[in-house]
Amino acid sequence: MPAYQFTAIDASGKQQKGVLEGDSARQIRQQLRDKTWTPIAVEPVEQKDKHQQRSWFQKKFSAYDLALMTRQLSVLVAAAIPLEEALRAVAKQNEKAHVQNLLLSVRSKVLEGHSLAQGMQQSGRFPDLYIATIAAGERSGHLDLILD
Repeated sequence: MPAYQFTAIDASGKQQKGVLEGDSARQIRQQLRDKTWTPIAVEPVEQKDKHQQRSWFQKKFSAYDLALMTRQLSVLVAAAIPLEEALRAVAKQNEKAHVQNLLLSVRSKVLEGHSLAQGMQQSGRFPDLYIATIAAGERSGHLDLILD
């Protein structure tokens, strides 16, 4: 499912921003209304092609974020949690919207039938060596060990 960024007003009148997955912007607006939030804006998360020039304002995916995400995925994959569920859980646990967007984008690619490495490569935000290591783990059937 595609990821959508939203801005909404919660029941207490505070503005909330975040990312949700759904089949359409309409479904996301309904999810927000179900939480008694008033949707202000719902837009699809844009997936940048690796060959497109990155915006100067694009948030950096830091080494810390990569290490934390890798560790969280390692624990979930080792516990035999399906990869798409693990990616969703790690995205929801992250406090940084740009990391959530990135992980939900990768998850969408996995749901479309791509491998984890292909999804990461298509995002254009992961180091090539990291992607190659993930691909080796997938091919060998030992992704949990590679992530650890």
